[in-house]
Amino acid sequence: MASLDYKTLNINVGNLKVVKDAAFEIAQSKLSSARGNFLESFENHEVTKEIEAGESSSNSSGTLGGYGNLFSFIGFDGSDKPTEIVKNLIRKIRLINKSYKKTVSNGVVISFSVNVPPVSSFESSTPIPWASGRSWLLGIERGISGLGYFVSKLGLGRSGGGAQADNKIRSISYSPTRYFSSMYNDFIKKIKNTK
Repeated sequence: MASLDYKTLNINVGNLKVVKDAAFEIAQSKLSSARGNFLESFENHEVTKEIEAGESSSNSSGTLGGYGNLFSFIGFDGSDKPTEIVKNLIRKIRLINKSYKKTVSNGVVISFSVNVPPVSSFESSTPIPWASGRSWLLGIERGISGLGYFVSKLGLGRSGGGAQADNKIRSISYSPTRYFSSMYNDFIKKIKNTK
């Protein structure tokens, strides 16, 4: 009577192209779902919606104490679409078709690497127009200075919705809010824990 060495069988199965291809398709599907959730979270966030509404929007995110809006305060040009840069970087997240095999007690685990832009790429791609080296994307959660000098008025400034005055005109501070970093970290956790 013949006997089977299950450990050897599992290793050999893990080497089969058909198994690797099937594993890649499953991983691709799971990444696509996680990436879609990441993009949807970004698109549906109140900050994103406020910025996309442009120079005539209200401060629906509450970051400016209800005064003006983020698009004008950050100083985007009236024709800018700043959130598109972030969305495009999220859309570029890809699975690398190189598998890593690990034998475990009950079989073989096939894993793949994911090409995710680091936070520094998002940061460098989202500069504040008037503050060289600072990112509006991360500034939303860390704080952006100058709100006390901001005059919200349609037709004013580069955005067409306001400009900075030379002197402080009110005592008001920007209110940092959770935004991109938490979405990014949630996405990383999801793809690391996908089985």
